[in-house]
Amino acid sequence: MSRNFKVLLIALVVIVLAGGAYAFAAANTVESSAAGYKASVVSGYAITNVVYDLNDNNPALLEEITFDVAPLTGSVRAAFVKIQTEDEGTWINCLVGGVVINSQPVTCEVEGLAIDQVTALNVVASSSVNPLDGE
Repeated sequence: MSRNFKVLLIALVVIVLAGGAYAFAAANTVESSAAGYKASVVSGYAITNVVYDLNDNNPALLEEITFDVAPLTGSVRAAFVKIQTEDEGTWINCLVGGVVINSQPVTCEVEGLAIDQVTALNVVASSSVNPLDGE
């Protein structure tokens, strides 16, 4: 009987702590902005038409990855885009083109990257340039 009471008491403490953490998290508000990361977006950008451009001589290697980026709401253009081809990998700078019917073409050079090393396509897009890159 004593063991069941201890288990019930521990479960009750965990529920109270979890409820307190939820109360703090539920109080947060985030204003919408033009930025996005992975599948979680903050009123960011839609990434469409992803193309993995293969090397002409060795199709097991990539030359570049291209895609279109368009604002999910409004018309805020992307000024800065980077990608990762593996989680926790190096970020690669991309070239953002001009607006073509509400979206912008993006080109990311990954020359010589083996296809089997591509385990993710994480995209960061922002309406402001990255001051750390001097852009």
